[in-house]
Amino acid sequence: RTTLTNPALEAMSSEMLLAKIGELMGKQHEVLYYGPQSEKEVTEALAMHHKTSAELQPLEKKHLQLLPTDESKVLMAQYDAKQLYYLQYANLGKQFDVAADPEITLYNEYFGGGMNSVVFQEMREARGLAFVSAQASIMQPNYADTKYGYMAFIATQNDKMQMAIEAFDEIINNMPESETAFKIAKEGLISRLRTDRTVKEQVLWSFIGLRNLGLEEDRDKQIFEKVQAMTLADVKAAQEKWVKNRKYVYGILGDIQDLDLNYLKTLGPIRTVSQEEIFGY
Repeated sequence: RTTLTNPALEAMSSEMLLAKIGELMGKQHEVLYYGPQSEKEVTEALAMHHKTSAELQPLEKKHLQLLPTDESKVLMAQYDAKQLYYLQYANLGKQFDVAADPEITLYNEYFGGGMNSVVFQEMREARGLAFVSAQASIMQPNYADTKYGYMAFIATQNDKMQMAIEAFDEIINNMPESETAFKIAKEGLISRLRTDRTVKEQVLWSFIGLRNLGLEEDRDKQIFEKVQAMTLADVKAAQEKWVKNRKYVYGILGDIQDLDLNYLKTLGPIRTVSQEEIFGY
């Protein structure tokens, strides 16, 4: 929905597009370099080839914000298939706080991580629901002025929709507690943090990512140090603080004629979204 319309695109010329690119050199920007050249060599190359305006125009920094979830509602879109795609999302309403990293990271690992996570074990194993995919996690902000969110996703057969939604809702709000699963999740997280390395051009992007959040120190350091002393009770406390009893926007992509609309109405008012609303055409 942010692309040009067909008439606007047809009206464009190569000269107009090239002029747009030329204008970029008059706007504030950064140059990143990773490679074998020395700082002196890179500086000289930039001076020779990277010609910019004397005064660079400032850029407005505007970050996409999560829509509020003050009340539960259902959004539906038609999809001709025997399988549906389902997502529930909540805006948790909290600004970024680096001190919350350990509890959120461990919760995500325990609840919605790999094959040993609560989501996998409960949704696919214990309840015998054959999903193509099932996952859930607390979404962390990418910028200091954006908020945390929560997202759960499943893909399953149309006739399993109610069973799947109810099962997901149950484990999200009343998180199963398993010391065995917690031990596996904690050990897996610690092992990954111990062996992960930020190398090559990743160093540049890591620096920028931290700067976007107002940070100067790598986040994994405190996660690694604090997670080692954390317990299942800490994960339960994080679940109750961040996740339990939230209001959600439920998004469902499926064959509307094949879905139980009476059940979906119990989740909240339903609105069908057209392809034109989604894609702009």
